[in-house]
Amino acid sequence: MPRGVKKQNKKYGYNVNRRKQWKKARKMPTVKCEQLKNAWDQHKSVHQNLMDMGVASDPNKVLRIPKVHEVMAPQPIEKMDVDKPDKSKPLKPHVIDEMMQEASLPYAKRMKLSDPMVKYCIHLMDKYGEDYKAMARDKKNYYQDTPKQIKKKIALFKQMPEQYKKYLEDKKQREEQSQMS
Repeated sequence: MPRGVKKQNKKYGYNVNRRKQWKKARKMPTVKCEQLKNAWDQHKSVHQNLMDMGVASDPNKVLRIPKVHEVMAPQPIEKMDVDKPDKSKPLKPHVIDEMMQEASLPYAKRMKLSDPMVKYCIHLMDKYGEDYKAMARDKKNYYQDTPKQIKKKIALFKQMPEQYKKYLEDKKQREEQSQMS
């Protein structure tokens, strides 16, 4: 033992509920993938379940990286077992098919700017219009953005359809109210 290091005594944790810890350890984790959740068999191990579905439980075994001496040695390709696929057929091949089908579907981007960023862009656009140099000198430019940075932020705000449409509607209503009075 190194000099100056004290050995700490192990103490029993009286305030820990062992039964609760054991139940928590036995509890299945939450699986977000519906295909895996539906095909899961509670009576089988994790490895066996994944093997039945045709999913790798250990990627290091499936995609093995050859060792240096295997690559450097002049061996015929047949002897190297790097790319040999697993001969066992999955019992539930529909799981992989469903996962591939879901992965191939395009998803809609639902990006949204934060509320402070939206308020910042609206303030600058209402006050200065398209004058980015004046926007850079504004008091509310706390982060000292350059005119180019402000232009990019406003362009990003204009690309958010739901937030930008709401801004345009509000602006139109304000103009109508100012014309009436």
